[in-house]
Amino acid sequence: MSLTEVIHRNEVTSLLLLQGYNVYLPVVDQGIDFIVHREADNDMKCVQQKSRWTIHRKYLDRGIWIAFRDRQDWYLVEHDHMVDLCQKHGTELETRSWQRDGSYTRAHLSAKYKTLYADFHIGTI
Repeated sequence: MSLTEVIHRNEVTSLLLLQGYNVYLPVVDQGIDFIVHREADNDMKCVQQKSRWTIHRKYLDRGIWIAFRDRQDWYLVEHDHMVDLCQKHGTELETRSWQRDGSYTRAHLSAKYKTLYADFHIGTI
């Protein structure tokens, strides 16, 4: 794990701790970087951390949540919901990257996507 990944993990886990989640690290990484659980409402999520908005076929139908950073903002979104939003509002699934490699990333959220993802914003660092 690179220094940047460690810093990003500390950022996102700190934001989640402030929201009442406990953070657990799996012994083996099989697509899940950490698990969060909030005892108050028994909310539990398996999380894959990314440095930017990312979708990938290998995360489909697994109930994985993607924690990603957009500039100074962090978001936590269920991966399949991200793909659904692409089907409804974007063209990402029509790109060569998605068609050929089964993945797509974007460096920054557009104004439209910032609006679509507003409810999933977990904090700013």
